[in-house]
Amino acid sequence: MAFCLFCYFKCGGAVGRQSVHMLCGDKMKNTKSIKLNKDFKRLYYRGKTFAGSNIVIYASFNKKSYNRLGLTCGKAIGKAVKRNRVKRLMRESYRLLEDKMKPGIDLVIVARSRAVYAKCPKIERELSYALNKLGLLKTDEKYIDCSN
Repeated sequence: MAFCLFCYFKCGGAVGRQSVHMLCGDKMKNTKSIKLNKDFKRLYYRGKTFAGSNIVIYASFNKKSYNRLGLTCGKAIGKAVKRNRVKRLMRESYRLLEDKMKPGIDLVIVARSRAVYAKCPKIERELSYALNKLGLLKTDEKYIDCSN
């Protein structure tokens, strides 16, 4: 039996073979994946960038009504288990901030080697700060620094 790691208390954890948030309904609503290499390269060379301690973000506006997200982790992060964990953390942080973002954004999030040791709230804080700096959050949403 699999467990829903990010909303364990909300849905009781039992997910079976379904996707992570199938039972509780918490999944990305307005986002598709970036899969083509040319789309990644376009963002690397022409997108606005922000470099934090755990993640690097490349962003650009697209002409669509939905956002597109690409996640990358290099082999320097570690083996597959560590890379997949970091990608899950980045995806969850993005999911929590998705409603606060403007529509029509291509976003690539690249993990740095420090991200292996980071917890989800830290990555979420850094992602929120970066999106605010890049001007990708809705105007009524503001970044709140909750670091102690």
